[in-house]
Amino acid sequence: MTYNIYQDDALIGNTEDKEYTVEDLKPNTEYSFAVTEVIGDKESEKATITVKTKPIAVMGVTIAPKTATLEVGETQQLTATVAPANATDKSVTYASKAQGVASVDDKGLVTAKAAGEAEIVVTTADGSKTDTCIVTVTEPVPEPDPEGPGDGE
Repeated sequence: MTYNIYQDDALIGNTEDKEYTVEDLKPNTEYSFAVTEVIGDKESEKATITVKTKPIAVMGVTIAPKTATLEVGETQQLTATVAPANATDKSVTYASKAQGVASVDDKGLVTAKAAGEAEIVVTTADGSKTDTCIVTVTEPVPEPDPEGPGDGE
């Protein structure tokens, strides 16, 4: 006995086993297939089955750079790289553990606010994987007076 497998009314394969592997399917996607049973030269009516492929889970996240030193008022763009690269949900959120020292927006742009140290954490939506960047904020160094210290006159 042979089983025919159809997708969108096109015959995509057949097997004598009760298992069949369809290649190149997208993750987290629903597909419909039809299956018939062939005995001799007679084919049964199609039985339709719907399957949904599994999503590709996030395994980790890496933030870059890992450290940054900024003066008050400066900014630094952070970049999060989710692994694997083909993960279904690669969305992340950023948070500062010291908002008064350095804040971070939803795209990873850090703004230095006051002298000190802040830990910036990136977290994946899928799996809550995290990584951190340590931001050191310093007061701006005053620029020297272009006229010099003066001679008292």
